[in-house]
Amino acid sequence: MKTYKFLIALFSITILSCTSKNIKEANQIINKIENYRKIKHKIPNNLDAIGVQETEEGPVYYKKIDSSNYIIWIQAESSIGESKIYYSDTQKWEDGFRKK
Repeated sequence: MKTYKFLIALFSITILSCTSKNIKEANQIINKIENYRKIKHKIPNNLDAIGVQETEEGPVYYKKIDSSNYIIWIQAESSIGESKIYYSDTQKWEDGFRKK
């Protein structure tokens, strides 16, 4: 039983540290997007425009919603967690995608 609890704690710590690292990276990208917006008076069409290489593997993803709004998301590190989504309209991180 102690081994089981230890493994759960270790798994949780690993997920949290990976998620924290990804959120830190995502926040740096958000700062670059906002600097781009300040200089160009628009948001970029993709991350390449701000010098960030986009990959299908992530861990950070970007989507331009309209001319002034975007989302940044990081996928959960496991199937038990939800993605963390940053919405530029509220400038806040939320758990999972919004309902339409």
